[in-house]
Amino acid sequence: MTSTPISPPTSSPGRFWGEVWRLAAAALAGVVFLILNFGFSVELGADDTSLRFAGLLLLDLAVGVLALVLVPFRRRAPFVIAAVLACSSAVSSLAAPAALLVLASLATRRRAGRIAVVLTVSVVSNAWVGLSGFDLVGRPTPAGDLAVTLVVLLAVLAATVSAGVSIGARRALMASLHERARLVEDDQRLREAAARDHERTRIAREMHDVLAHRLSLTALHASALRYRSDLDDAERAAAVETVHDNARGALGELRDILAVVRDPEAADTDRPQPSLAGLDALLAAEPDVRAEIEVDVTTLAPVVSRHAYRIVQECLTNARRHAPAAPVALRLTGVPGARLEIDVANPVSEGTSGPRGFGLVGIEERAHAVGGTAVVTSGPSEHRVHVILPWSVA
Repeated sequence: MTSTPISPPTSSPGRFWGEVWRLAAAALAGVVFLILNFGFSVELGADDTSLRFAGLLLLDLAVGVLALVLVPFRRRAPFVIAAVLACSSAVSSLAAPAALLVLASLATRRRAGRIAVVLTVSVVSNAWVGLSGFDLVGRPTPAGDLAVTLVVLLAVLAATVSAGVSIGARRALMASLHERARLVEDDQRLREAAARDHERTRIAREMHDVLAHRLSLTALHASALRYRSDLDDAERAAAVETVHDNARGALGELRDILAVVRDPEAADTDRPQPSLAGLDALLAAEPDVRAEIEVDVTTLAPVVSRHAYRIVQECLTNARRHAPAAPVALRLTGVPGARLEIDVANPVSEGTSGPRGFGLVGIEERAHAVGGTAVVTSGPSEHRVHVILPWSVA
């Protein structure tokens, strides 16, 4: 036996009508019991014209009505009401069904000690009534008949307790299932929240990688337009075109990112990400980059190729930010099937030293994400980034 289970929540209208039909059923069964008791008592020789008979019949009715009134309060004090009705059912046939209903309700709590006390009260009360003759017949019940009566009573009480315990066990199971479902939902919500946080972090990194590169190019060519007075019309038009293309590209990428932030489910997660296959287009916008690509990167796994592209893009962005118009040396070397090495070096301009930026942190994170390493060396005259990535085959 365990403590009182927690039942799943029930709507008030449903509980009200449930109480109504239980009370109606107990009242109807009590009336049937009262009629049967009256008939059997008369058959056994009870004097139905005596004042004593009338008084006991009125007592049966009064106690039965009181028992029906107490039935709706069984959830507030189940043990007390069950004990009172167990005693009352011994002198009132009308109260017997109500007593069984309250006993079943008590049994749903599965408190062995309290159930045993109520059963004892019921058996002792009925035994006392039988031995004292305090019934409609008006004489003590023979020992043999009393024993049979008590055996039948115990069988009925045992069946009632079994039904109550079964109902209580089912309620406990349902409550447990409800709790488990709630915990699963809470866990799912936490997982979704963690996934959203992870996605926001990824978006922030992508914003830095994508937009910073385009905006740095835009700023670089805008500065040339502002300070270079020796540009001819063709060079000025080319610079304006570059600023225009990068600004439009940055707006488009920002629009895509904001769409993900506003509605992550609407984002096209299958959209292909840039990889080293697009390296030529990236270098085409960097006239001051001297690139040496000594390996064929077409066999790289997509995830490694994508991270490698972002690393190169971030290195070029940093070079343009800290050493504008300075030559940048890019080398892609390595051993196919073993490792890919990315080496980016650029001179350091005076007055550009400062705290370590998030771009370098992003480079290290991307390298570590695929099991590689990143070494950043910043000297007085040169800044170098050397990254080694495992050559995973596509």
